[in-house]
Amino acid sequence: MRRRNLHNGVIAETREELRKKRMNSEKRWLRWEQGYVIITLLLFAQAFFPFFQAGQMDSVADGNALLQTIWKIIYVIAAVLIIVHRKRVLAVLAKDKLSLVLLMMIVLSTLWSAAPDITMRRSVAFVGTNLFAIYLASRFTLREQFHMVAWALLSGAVCSIVVSILMPEIGKMLYQGSSAWRGIFSHKNQLGRLMALGAVVFFLLFMMKQWPRWLTAGGFCLSIMLVLMSESKTALIVFLLVLGCIPFLRTLRWNEYARILLWLPIGLAAIGISVLTLSYLEPILRYFGRDLTLTGRTGLWDIVIEMIQQRPWLGYGYSGFWLGWEGDSAYVWMVTFWQPPNSHNGFLDVTLDIGLIGLGLVLLSFITRFYRALPYHMSSQGWENDWPLLYLFYLVLCNLTETTLLDHNSFFWTLFIAMGFSLPKPKVAEQRSRFREYYLPAGREEA
Repeated sequence: MRRRNLHNGVIAETREELRKKRMNSEKRWLRWEQGYVIITLLLFAQAFFPFFQAGQMDSVADGNALLQTIWKIIYVIAAVLIIVHRKRVLAVLAKDKLSLVLLMMIVLSTLWSAAPDITMRRSVAFVGTNLFAIYLASRFTLREQFHMVAWALLSGAVCSIVVSILMPEIGKMLYQGSSAWRGIFSHKNQLGRLMALGAVVFFLLFMMKQWPRWLTAGGFCLSIMLVLMSESKTALIVFLLVLGCIPFLRTLRWNEYARILLWLPIGLAAIGISVLTLSYLEPILRYFGRDLTLTGRTGLWDIVIEMIQQRPWLGYGYSGFWLGWEGDSAYVWMVTFWQPPNSHNGFLDVTLDIGLIGLGLVLLSFITRFYRALPYHMSSQGWENDWPLLYLFYLVLCNLTETTLLDHNSFFWTLFIAMGFSLPKPKVAEQRSRFREYYLPAGREEA
């Protein structure tokens, strides 16, 4: 009997040791995956591009050989991880069939592209970007994605400060008397856009009280400082508008009478401010370094619309228009007397690439995400639940004067696609909301 008990004890101890080893192995594997995601997000944000492009001549059509090698490595790792987590991947694919349709249209645009070779190559890169986004959505929850975005942006902010101070010839855009910071990123506007988003992220983290206060407050201050040092007025305006939406979003959880009492005076004040702004629009724009043409953008948009009218339904194929003097963009460059790399409007560039049909798919993708993000926001009092709606609003604002939609190897588009596969269906979010309302004590957070 004693021998049998001893034998059973040894077996139980062995099983416990095996269980601990398995758990430790899973934790190490998870850390490796998180590290891969954070590094990839940084590269998709165009981090360290000034170093990668140093001494290399980039062609608009051919691209950068070193970066293309890096992208291939990222795609292969994403494909392997998708195979490893194939059950989870299959489970999330049904959540956003619209993104799969859009992906298929971009690949098929090779058939009608004005530059089929380039469209084929870049559509492969777009597929790789979507593979990474699908892996991200299948492996990590929205909450976990949010934290990894924060680590990526914090790393980018710290590295940008170090490079801008110690290596100003790389970290600053020293031309035409400007000393605007770009940090480790490809352009000052890219730094501004990312840090504007970073400031919003660290504000939410500060309110969540899950990270050390000194870290979230420091991340918020660093982000604001870098927005100012980038001299990107658009990024500053976008940050202020998105930050101003947060109190509005919080009131969506109030009862309808409280919302009316708050929104009515705010609505009247907003109308008054809008009328006043329109009356003094020119001096206000001049203060921010802009004019009524938005630094030539309105004239550019008129010509781009003319080019859209030539191929309205299916466009010029993915990445088949903006090819410098080698593509149809040569006409735009010749007429505008400057050489814009894109339309400076994401929605116009989508229409150039895949036409009005493709634009309809993109707009429908935004609508479905808003439709699913709203009940997700309402289902909990947690500050992280504000993230999807704020990010969608941020993305719309950014693409009014810049282009980040449908970009391959893109930080912004990756998060957009991952969000589509991560957001719960509205019925699930509504059930969570009812559960909180009827079964949880007042003021208690759901675990």
